Amino acid sequence: MKILGLVFLFCLLTLRLSAQITASTPNSIEIPVGKSYFPEDELNFVDSLAGVEQGLPTALMIDPQIVQKRLAGLQQRIPLNYNLQTHQFVEYFAFKKADFTQRMVEKRDVYFPLYEKYLKQYNLPEELKYLSLIESGLEPKALSNKGAGGLWQFMPYTARGDFGLRVDGYIDERFDAEKATEAACKYLGQLYRIFGDWHLALAAYNTGPGNVKRAIRKCGKSDFWGIYNCLPKQTRAYVPQFIAMNYMMNYHADHAIHAEKWTKVIPSDTIHVTGYLNLAVMNRLASIATDTFRILNPHVLSSVLPADSRKTIIRLPSNKLAYFHVNRSAILDSARFVGLNDSLAIQYVDRLIKKTIKVKRGQDIYDIARLVDVSVFELKRVNHLRSNRLKKGRRIVYYARVREKVPMKPSLFESTKDSTHVAVLATPKSKNRKHIKYYKVRSGDTLSEIADRHDGLTVAKLKKLNHLRSQVILRPGMRLRIS
Repeated sequence: MKILGLVFLFCLLTLRLSAQITASTPNSIEIPVGKSYFPEDELNFVDSLAGVEQGLPTALMIDPQIVQKRLAGLQQRIPLNYNLQTHQFVEYFAFKKADFTQRMVEKRDVYFPLYEKYLKQYNLPEELKYLSLIESGLEPKALSNKGAGGLWQFMPYTARGDFGLRVDGYIDERFDAEKATEAACKYLGQLYRIFGDWHLALAAYNTGPGNVKRAIRKCGKSDFWGIYNCLPKQTRAYVPQFIAMNYMMNYHADHAIHAEKWTKVIPSDTIHVTGYLNLAVMNRLASIATDTFRILNPHVLSSVLPADSRKTIIRLPSNKLAYFHVNRSAILDSARFVGLNDSLAIQYVDRLIKKTIKVKRGQDIYDIARLVDVSVFELKRVNHLRSNRLKKGRRIVYYARVREKVPMKPSLFESTKDSTHVAVLATPKSKNRKHIKYYKVRSGDTLSEIADRHDGLTVAKLKKLNHLRSQVILRPGMRLRIS
């Protein structure tokens, strides 16, 4: 009787608000009552996240029958439940946050092909591509107040420890769209294998599997809507937002939301670089605009790469690639030159320091991992743990990473008073050291003039030493090998 009474009150409210509904459907379509419209535990739910916490009016502006029917048509592998929470988030993105929805429409073509590629590769539901919109608003360098970063909002310890992404002061691969997307697909696949339910997997992606398991134990149920009241507020809103965004990306035009300025894709290709590299010098010699380089390489945080860099991925605009390949050796040699007084002539060495942390009441292995920025796998390995549960007062051992600066040996880099740079390549196993000389191109220099200035050097030899073609444009600052 209580359920019927609530349904009756809802019908009266719908009739009073009929003047505010913006769409209509044939009278033959009825809204089923009960769990398919309201979750069983939410019949008494009044202060919904969308309506109260987000400041929405309680009146429904869009016909519920239309939203319900469309969600049913969109549903593929992930359930798109229709209820009061999902409906109000549809209205939230259709009205209050229409500008956000518009930006998502304008930017989605930049990232959706990449998302679809990896979702297909890992046999995951294609509709998971909408999750990144909720996570980051399709901002590759989005950073939350808790430290999660990138399109898929990875915490540093998860990115480094569980998925091998590089996160330091020079490179943060959480901001690399391709690497972060692949890591997100791996993580989502892991979560689904743990819970066997996509809504619970999504909730775990937001709050961590430990919190979802605690909510299951507390509420005694094993589905998202069943444990809804036992989840953190942010996570309660997470799945409804995902469902609402799925709807809006397919029916935004029906709510007068259209793209006005499409985000353009800059065609690019990748190169791999190792060792110290002054990116500012490389961009200048390759005629690449700084803004373009930053757009293509959001994962690059510094204007230089340190000496211990290994196979770092750099993206260059496709229209500059031909020139770069013709002059690759000269450009990279110039960008790698470091003088004796250059403060960047530093190597960085990582050391691990053993530390401990005392477990507080209610903490599990996932909580400790977040606090100490170490992966769960590593904590279990070091402490010989089999369970995720921890006893209060237990000391957990972990190793903190400390990066130290080590000046490079002066003998490795030398410079003369004129524009000729001499790099001495150290060969520890050999007593003989080979001296290779370089010349820094000045304004107005030609190959013949450079050859004439140095004994025994010809234009043909100069081209051979630097892998130059018959026609090459010399730019001031370019470094050419002359011996």
